[in-house]
Amino acid sequence: MKILNSIGNAEIVRLVYEKTGAKLNYMISYHYLKGQVHKLTKEYRHMFDLLYLDSGAYSVFKGISKISVSEFSLYINRYGDLFDEVFNLDEDFSDPELNLRNQLYLVKNLPPGRKKPIPVIHDPYDPFGELKAYAELGYDYIAIGSTMKSKDNLFKQIKAEYPDLKIHLFGDLNRKTLVTHKPYSADSSSFAQAAARGTILYWHQVEQKEYQLDLGERDKKADGKPEKEGGKVFQLKNFKYRKEFEEFLFQTFQYKSRDLIVSADAKWVVNCYFMKQLEDYVNSLGT
Repeated sequence: MKILNSIGNAEIVRLVYEKTGAKLNYMISYHYLKGQVHKLTKEYRHMFDLLYLDSGAYSVFKGISKISVSEFSLYINRYGDLFDEVFNLDEDFSDPELNLRNQLYLVKNLPPGRKKPIPVIHDPYDPFGELKAYAELGYDYIAIGSTMKSKDNLFKQIKAEYPDLKIHLFGDLNRKTLVTHKPYSADSSSFAQAAARGTILYWHQVEQKEYQLDLGERDKKADGKPEKEGGKVFQLKNFKYRKEFEEFLFQTFQYKSRDLIVSADAKWVVNCYFMKQLEDYVNSLGT
């Protein structure tokens, strides 16, 4: 499977590559493209593996931005081939029919030979029915929207009827889902969300286990209680593997723990790298 780091700033690509030499996968929303396109598609293109374009539908749905299907169609007709994959403008998460019309409109106006956008399903009542409709239209790569709550039964239905269908998970790195169902791809901005909380994501190689480490930047308690993304948060100063963590920081990034406290960039780099480790771990488990 592929984990895509959802970014809004192309500089994170350069920072990760220069620090580690690792080529990660990234996704950027159309909403955040301004000022980023040349770096992502030209200047920094050798620094990463996959680049997906999200339509910005979440921003539209939340009222943060206004993107028309005709505007998005015009953009992907001109520049869509610069991205490995493009997602549909599924602008209304409560209206599958509107999203289907947008999908068909985008496909209808594509230049000959251009790869079709990936449709995104949201129907909370009959998600498999919505997915099946796209599968019967010939789509072999379909995304499950981030608002879809329970996915376990849906994955079982997909595996039973469409075992070769590629599935993308939007905004969801639920560890149990990744390990149990192994979607083709998934994206998340959790590397940046964790960094904003002053939290570092750390993969312990011997235990093959992840830890969330609080750097102590803010006045909050980190005592091993669960947080949203699965796993627990521990204070770095009391962390039982602090020595190993410090060695990992310096050997991999030439960072010391104080660099993480004073630099948002450093936190982003370490957390992005964790996503690559998580991806490798899931893939190592086989099918």
